[in-house]
Amino acid sequence: MNKTAKIVLAVVLVILVIWGFVSVQNNNSTEPIKIGVPTILSGDFAVAGENIVNAVKIAIEDVNIQGGVNGRQLLMVPEDSKCDSKGGLSAVSKLVNVDGVRYMIGGMCSNGTLAAAPLANEKHALIMTPVTGGKNVDEAGEYIFRIANSDILAGRDIAQAMLKKGYTRVGVISAITEYTLDIKNTFEQVMKSAGATVVISEEFQPGTNDYRTLIGKIKNAKPQAILVLSQLGTDAAKFIKQSRELGLQVPLFTDFTLIVNDNAKKIAGSYEGIYFADPAYGSDTMAQVFFDRYEEVYKIKSAIPFHAASSYDAVMMYVDALRAVGDDSVEVKDWLLANVKNRKGLMGTFSLDSTGNSDLGFVIKQVKGDQFIEVK
Repeated sequence: MNKTAKIVLAVVLVILVIWGFVSVQNNNSTEPIKIGVPTILSGDFAVAGENIVNAVKIAIEDVNIQGGVNGRQLLMVPEDSKCDSKGGLSAVSKLVNVDGVRYMIGGMCSNGTLAAAPLANEKHALIMTPVTGGKNVDEAGEYIFRIANSDILAGRDIAQAMLKKGYTRVGVISAITEYTLDIKNTFEQVMKSAGATVVISEEFQPGTNDYRTLIGKIKNAKPQAILVLSQLGTDAAKFIKQSRELGLQVPLFTDFTLIVNDNAKKIAGSYEGIYFADPAYGSDTMAQVFFDRYEEVYKIKSAIPFHAASSYDAVMMYVDALRAVGDDSVEVKDWLLANVKNRKGLMGTFSLDSTGNSDLGFVIKQVKGDQFIEVK
């Protein structure tokens, strides 16, 4: 062996020794494993983030009381992502670059998730989003997982419900956001492919206050039913209030955000008769025990049950992966993709596809009094 070869071999051996030492240190560490929670902790929809944080707390308590993960405790690190791109990127950047987090429950709006995705992928930092997501979120990169319901399926399921009711002349109005446009675009595709006519399709900026001109257009188009979509529910509530004042009398369909936002309900006054896409989640004994415990601990019901259920499930998936392969985000990612198949959790039975996205859909319900009645 010549001198150059010996030097190269020596360097390689040193690198291997250092790598092995670091790996052993990582997996033998007694430091807590941090679970970051970038989510909406301020603004009109802070109830969503608080709901997610509460569920993660319960999950982490369940794990830690049983000894943690490979002898290490879990530690939650929440961060306010607000509900915009800047807030999402800022929250994830702080968690990854300052707190050293590699595992996150990303309860952000879609625009926040998309803004943070390049950084998460670059740093091999996993984000499991327990909120709905559409095509862009599903394709945001190998470290972005969507474990809750698909916005694409929301659009499909609302369209199918309208078709079952015989509505073939329909309208849709949507806020200009990643979340709502995913639903709108799929809804229109399904309706048109079924031979129905979308007689009016309009978009508006989030925060719009005056819908009178738009309501006039809808009246002239004479749809049999209308789908109204807004990011946080408040814009849809303003539309509903003004449409009633102006005598627009057609069946209204919407997404779940209108129903769960208390501020929106104060604006709209009443949701009576409105149809909405309710994200499917588990309804068995295991789920009921969790929700009873949630109410006992926090003295309130879970504001958005599927967010809470999927957040709890996300923690437990991380735990199973960490126990199986150790504290290595690349290995954890690969384990999740290979092993989350027909998994039983609070969300029901679900699987992740090859890009880390779940196959959960929606149930269409109608508001009748204080009850939400499933539409068959």
